[in-house]
Amino acid sequence: MQHYHVILVGLDGSRPAAAALQKAIELAQSDHTALQLVHVIEYSPQVGSTAELVAQAHEKEQATFTTELAAARQQALAAGIEKVTTTILTGTARTLLETQSADLLVVGQSGQSALDRFMLGSFAETIVREATGDVLVVRNEKV
Repeated sequence: MQHYHVILVGLDGSRPAAAALQKAIELAQSDHTALQLVHVIEYSPQVGSTAELVAQAHEKEQATFTTELAAARQQALAAGIEKVTTTILTGTARTLLETQSADLLVVGQSGQSALDRFMLGSFAETIVREATGDVLVVRNEKV
């Protein structure tokens, strides 16, 4: 089995993301690997949205995921992972691929939207299709 130095986990508050975090922790424990916990705030303004409403939604999501990433970090630290970082990005799955480097990307099978439950999930699909390194897609049933 390949040894990974850095595992990046995409988190979005969904059950599949929780499963991805758990799997990444298990892998990191066995290899003494660093974890990068990342949430990407995808910018998709609704028709009729004002700049102020978009900014408020962005701030609310950032606050929510600052708290959720802190909890995920504590979970990893409690499991004995020594190096755990957290990052919140604004953009798309491509933003994640362009700005972060890791030996392994771990994502949940699908995200929070109803449409995502019918397919792999647009975020995970982009990661699988465009990542240059290894990707592990964790099934929802693991939670």
